[in-house]
Amino acid sequence: MKKVLLAMLMVALVAMPAFASVQNVKVSGDIESTFVVRNQFDLGSTTPTDKYRQHFLLTQTRLRVDADLTDNVQTTIGLINERTWGEETDVNTDVDLNLAYVTLKEMLYSPLTVVIGRQNFAFGNSFVIDSAGVNTGTSIGAGGINSAAEDLSKRTALDAVRLILDYNPLTINMIAAKIDENNVLGTGNLKDDIDLYGTNVAYQLGDRWQTMVEGYVWAKLDQSVNTVVGAKTDTVYMPGIHVSTNPIKGLNLSAELAIQRGNKFQAASTNVKREATAGQIIANYQVPVAMIEKYKPTVMGAYTYVSGEKNPAEAGAQDETRYTAWDPMFENQAGGTIYNTMFSLSNAHILTTKASVKPIEDVTASVQLDNLWLDKEVRGGSLTVLRPDGSTLAASSTTNKFIGSEIGVGLAYAYTDDVTLGAKFNWFTPGELFASSNQNVASQILVNANVNF
Repeated sequence: MKKVLLAMLMVALVAMPAFASVQNVKVSGDIESTFVVRNQFDLGSTTPTDKYRQHFLLTQTRLRVDADLTDNVQTTIGLINERTWGEETDVNTDVDLNLAYVTLKEMLYSPLTVVIGRQNFAFGNSFVIDSAGVNTGTSIGAGGINSAAEDLSKRTALDAVRLILDYNPLTINMIAAKIDENNVLGTGNLKDDIDLYGTNVAYQLGDRWQTMVEGYVWAKLDQSVNTVVGAKTDTVYMPGIHVSTNPIKGLNLSAELAIQRGNKFQAASTNVKREATAGQIIANYQVPVAMIEKYKPTVMGAYTYVSGEKNPAEAGAQDETRYTAWDPMFENQAGGTIYNTMFSLSNAHILTTKASVKPIEDVTASVQLDNLWLDKEVRGGSLTVLRPDGSTLAASSTTNKFIGSEIGVGLAYAYTDDVTLGAKFNWFTPGELFASSNQNVASQILVNANVNF
């Protein structure tokens, strides 16, 4: 009899459906519609029918579900659809996976949290590492605004395993991310992946200035080039430091410095050493003058430097032993500007000033000026310019280093706590770097309505 009861119990356990005990579920998301007008994004003085222009509307929809399970287990799933209006193709109406990860808190012991799957992360001011990746006109590979407005995409996640050790005030992040798996067929070269590995250590000093110091080491390994005879894995090894502090009321200062070493693969048997450098200084100040304090005036100034190569297409031609152009890695800054769409964050000095004010309740107005110079002059008479659809343009160039100036004016209205209406107007004036055939002013208008829920 005991054996019969035991057998029945085992059958019941096997037949029982397995499910996690859900303690709490949160549904959130956002819907943003944007009217896009762009002119002269090729900077060319061509005929009206050949000028690079855009005039369309797009809607970006994200839905996120967070579930708290038992024993410090959380799951997150995020869906995304990005589409241009009036396009009813399968690509335009597809709903894609944007987030899918599990968070295991206090795993093995209390300070450790493990996050597994497609997830978001960012460090410092997103100068070098952000899961959104490089938000220029480079290919996003999917979705309804692919080959249309790729620089505006909200696909902001990477497949990764992340370990977080919280020893307050010390926090350690260790990440291994798969950027591109490439061949998974089981035949041919399987060692062709692109991977990202890194550690970020942040420490709050606990002083009255709320100073935080971050040190990091990242490695990007591109084995996809190994299909070429004589090639070596393209590697970027990047140590760096970021410091943020608040010396007086309303003022935040931050500075970051990083270097890149490794191997730069060019072609065939051409492999040269990387020796690149980048740095950034940012100051944000909320003006505490009593007479205007109610308008919340804020000013910002930033200087960015990323080293360059005189002719990246022929690295090693000037110096066979090194490659000095900065690899943008996974930066996520200056989104929504024209220069960010047109140029990669490399070989440049960028000086930015910005001011914002709230003239009336719920309305914020801002103006921003960016000036850009090359670090190294371009040789060969041609400069590669990126475009929003992912294509490139070979613009005629000179030996002058002034890239150009961009001015942007923005207005945002918080209609309710959940709804924001905004408009941005930008004009980019090419500098003496460009030949007369590529000195037309590029302009952009972005008018949007965003709802969060």
